[in-house]
Amino acid sequence: MQKRIVIIGGGIVGLATAMQLHEKLPDVKIVILEKENDVARHQSGHNSGVIHSGIYYKPGSNKAKNCTEGYAKMLRFCDEQNIPYQLIGKLIVANDEKQKIKLDQIYNNGLNNGLKNIKVLKKEEIQNLEPNVRSKYAIHVPQAGIVDYKLVSQKMRSCLEGQGVEVLTNKKAIAIDSVHQVLRVACEDESLYEADFLVNCAGLQSDRICALAGINSPYRIIPFKGVYYYLNENKKEIVKSLIYPVPDPNFPFLGIHYTKLMNGQQTLGPNAILAFDRENYANQDINWKDLQSILSYKGFWKLIGKHWNVGLTEYFRNYSKHYFAFKASEMTPGIVATDLTESSSGIRAQVIDRDGNMVDDFAVLKAKQMIHICNAPSPAATASLSIGDQIAQMITEGIS
Repeated sequence: MQKRIVIIGGGIVGLATAMQLHEKLPDVKIVILEKENDVARHQSGHNSGVIHSGIYYKPGSNKAKNCTEGYAKMLRFCDEQNIPYQLIGKLIVANDEKQKIKLDQIYNNGLNNGLKNIKVLKKEEIQNLEPNVRSKYAIHVPQAGIVDYKLVSQKMRSCLEGQGVEVLTNKKAIAIDSVHQVLRVACEDESLYEADFLVNCAGLQSDRICALAGINSPYRIIPFKGVYYYLNENKKEIVKSLIYPVPDPNFPFLGIHYTKLMNGQQTLGPNAILAFDRENYANQDINWKDLQSILSYKGFWKLIGKHWNVGLTEYFRNYSKHYFAFKASEMTPGIVATDLTESSSGIRAQVIDRDGNMVDDFAVLKAKQMIHICNAPSPAATASLSIGDQIAQMITEGIS
């Protein structure tokens, strides 16, 4: 009898996992169940579109391995599918000696992760590359680039469907059980799908899919909204490459940064504020189920106790465009509030453990006949094909 695999979640990680599974197990029937009316409707379609190089991540971590391997796989896929991308490079900037220490650590991470031609620049060299950036030191990362991950995801879907993989939309999973070694996924539209193996790639809903499957996960999704601004026409050419500040190693967000989009627009952001609805990108409306999930989790209150001061700064910056512009002008003098027009927002599925720690690396839970991708933060889009390959290898070993 033909083996069957069901993947819950049609974001880029779910699609990439299906691609790698089909390559390794071409005779297995693969079905993707996506609750929205199209793929990549959440994190995959609401990110900054950056092709990450892998420079930030601790050598040996899943992030480092998957990002560097996924980077090469992503570029190869884009080349094969004629998906446009631009390797415009990145500057990570530092303005004092304390930040320079962190910058050196990031540089060493990059070397240990196998990055070539990265370079620490001083003020004069920075000015030669980016005349409008004010910084004492910077790392230049030529590998970094931009792409449209919505388009990447659509191409993945097209490839999968051409290979006989079913990508089904409007299929919200509401129950998961097992009968005689067969997993059954019931959907809201009363359809039922049977499988020998299940993969949870549900992103913002991954903890809830764990619960449906009877998994006592040590994690909870705490959603954070990131709000971006467009730079107006007279300022959108202020920088040519991606410009990032030195990140706080204790906080998994990268701070305000400049990101060019494939359509030529320039964005600045994001802030990172608590979201009261996991899937509402337009405003701060409250989803009471999501709010209850946040407030009832002890790990959330421990998180607040650790990072309340950083949280207040993020809220102040979010609700004061003048303060946001002031912080941006520390990297590029001359940015004022009238240069900014609010654009898109994204919601990050930040995973918190029971001790209030932000889980920063990729996290996977394995159970009988199931794999749950509990945490796939940035650079998951860049790393998606490598993550998919890793998951496919686990399943190949378990299903054969």
